[in-house]
Amino acid sequence: RAYTLDESSGRWQDHGTVVQDGFWPMTEPVKMENGNWVMPGFIVGRGNPPAVAVSDGDNLMSWNLKVIPVASQVLDHWGESSVWVSKNRLVNISRYGGRALALFSQSDDYGETWSEVTETNFPMTTSKPCCGTLSNGIRYLIASSSADGGGRRSPLTIALGDPNGIGFSKLYVIRHAIFESGPGESHANASLAYPYATEHEGCLYVGYSNNGPRRANHNSAEMAVIPLSVLSLD
Repeated sequence: RAYTLDESSGRWQDHGTVVQDGFWPMTEPVKMENGNWVMPGFIVGRGNPPAVAVSDGDNLMSWNLKVIPVASQVLDHWGESSVWVSKNRLVNISRYGGRALALFSQSDDYGETWSEVTETNFPMTTSKPCCGTLSNGIRYLIASSSADGGGRRSPLTIALGDPNGIGFSKLYVIRHAIFESGPGESHANASLAYPYATEHEGCLYVGYSNNGPRRANHNSAEMAVIPLSVLSLD
């Protein structure tokens, strides 16, 4: 659905559904060099594949839905996804439903067509990822990634990669489930999930949920503030 703010009255105006067919957006729209915007997400139903919506220029009321094809050997996926944008090239990272691996697809034409979703060798919990590019060009992926983590949603990590590549060379822990010295809930079974990030005045602000000892998405909200000076590939 789309809404615009009437700044004179302070009220939101509802424009109804602007992307059909069960599309759930996962991030804000990202501007591409060709003037269109891309909004990653997934389709609820029909196998739950990852998808993106591509705008008609700056008209954010008009979107073209692009469902990303999934390779036949990728089973039980739940395609919540995020993207990196680099000129005409887009990389979509999506989550599995049953395996703790990141899924990958690529477009070389501003999101109009996509390669099949395939498995990577990068461990990632079965939860929504958050991708982005810092102002210094470094790509990042925020999720829970560890060699023995499986589907556990901790620790919350950030992986960093070269702007000209597709892999990662650094992995940092944002926080562990047990965090007795800091703010927020500390519990061995805490799920640190559904991250989102934005850069502002020299820092990366990472918001995420924490269910503490609870289940069933009874979450609190937390935010980590990371100086960009510590997010380097050196």
